[in-house]
Amino acid sequence: MSKDQKNLKRPNTALEDQFEFPNFPKWKNGTIQKVLGSDIVVNEPSNIVGEVRSPNCVEFSIRSDEVLSFGPNTRFRVKGTFQKRKLVTDEWQNCVAADYADVIVMPNWWEMLIKDFEIWHGSTKIASSDEGRFVSQYLNTFKYCFMDKKQKKILCPEPCHPGYGVPTEVGDLGWENKAGSEWEAYAKEIFKPNVQLEFTWTPMDTQPFFQFCNYLQESPKILPMPLLDRLLVRVNFIDNKSNIFWVKPVVAPAVASEYRFRLSHFRVVTERLRLQKAFQASLLKTPKTWHYPGLTKFIQSEVVAENSTMYKCVLQKIAMPEGLFIFCLPKDVSTGNYDYQNKKNGLVFQEHNIDRVSLAINNEVFAMTEPNIGTFRDPIIENKIFYDMLHNPPFGMKTNPDRITAAAVHDGFEATNYPLVYMNLTNFGSNSRIVPYVNNGAAINTDQDLEINLTFTQKRSTPEVHYFICFYYTDTNLTLEMKKKGEVSFSFPYMKKF
Repeated sequence: MSKDQKNLKRPNTALEDQFEFPNFPKWKNGTIQKVLGSDIVVNEPSNIVGEVRSPNCVEFSIRSDEVLSFGPNTRFRVKGTFQKRKLVTDEWQNCVAADYADVIVMPNWWEMLIKDFEIWHGSTKIASSDEGRFVSQYLNTFKYCFMDKKQKKILCPEPCHPGYGVPTEVGDLGWENKAGSEWEAYAKEIFKPNVQLEFTWTPMDTQPFFQFCNYLQESPKILPMPLLDRLLVRVNFIDNKSNIFWVKPVVAPAVASEYRFRLSHFRVVTERLRLQKAFQASLLKTPKTWHYPGLTKFIQSEVVAENSTMYKCVLQKIAMPEGLFIFCLPKDVSTGNYDYQNKKNGLVFQEHNIDRVSLAINNEVFAMTEPNIGTFRDPIIENKIFYDMLHNPPFGMKTNPDRITAAAVHDGFEATNYPLVYMNLTNFGSNSRIVPYVNNGAAINTDQDLEINLTFTQKRSTPEVHYFICFYYTDTNLTLEMKKKGEVSFSFPYMKKF
């Protein structure tokens, strides 16, 4: 018998376990624990622009002598009511469940009411992504639809949460004013005449409230408020708030009802940690750099001429992304003038009519043969996309396997409410990047121009839409520098402007 075999401890049997006793509980050493407790603080708005119950802008000023924790207790709280009236002289009345047949509220309606969401530290805007206005809300609608069930439950704990107000079915079973539709089921949660709608909200992929690529997938990192200036949180709302409603047309002399959402409470709740004094002094004294994990997204808008057969665009001087996500929205979305009353179908993303995509860096193409990642309609590549959506999904999010089917990914998700092109630019099971065919990997060592060529189907490019190309990174998206005493600053590793 070898020495190693002699030293190998035989596992205890159930019979022998009764002679083993646990150690004294360590939690009783309270004087050395780092966190002594926490305080839940309700922050009322510091400034409201416009009508209080239908504001144009709401600001929150957050200061603290304690560090902030961004676990589940730090969230926004929203309370309000959907109301209707027929004539200007009528009094507003609360909506009832039966109103689902006459009105449809836009999917992900709360975020659709928001023009932009800003967080400022002094004169520095904390913005690790560059998405423009009005567009990220549609991406979040997609994410709410395909998100992992457990992830969605902790992010959207209330049945009335706008994250559940998104279509997963198509046609009459989806977001239509039909009996048995998903819209009818959700309307019962938000149209309650005697109960105000109330839910919590965490702005998706927004530091420091939402860290990592999935909410609470790991312990969120604290913010050392005693070393920082105040945080100014500013929520700007769209000008015409009736644009989130589709109202069933009526025949004169009948009059269609008017609808609105009335905000009664909008607050941000923060959790402030009471730390052991010696630990807090050590934590805040030592010069260091803190890296915050999260998702960085960049969205580039492309105006493609109607009836085009091909289109070329360039993502200039970017670090090699982890993936590309291409989709279409009505052209009025980008300008903030989109009115849901003018919807032409029940789709969240519009049809893209893209047949294939080719990529190149400095004229070095990524593929020399077919099929390849750009021929996404090929059955072999569809199979790859199917597994990518399960194991390497876009934006690093965990997906709901019930939503990922061969039928869903077929022909660029055309049979769903979310027609799109997803190209995973990493190798399976890792975040290492694929490189051009004849390149030795040097192409990803520095920022390069990524050239994208779109080839359209026989339908040609979709009219009356803008094409959006989103590329992203799923590692560090915010850095806090504390190298000198009294000097702190935020930086954003991938931040760039188009």
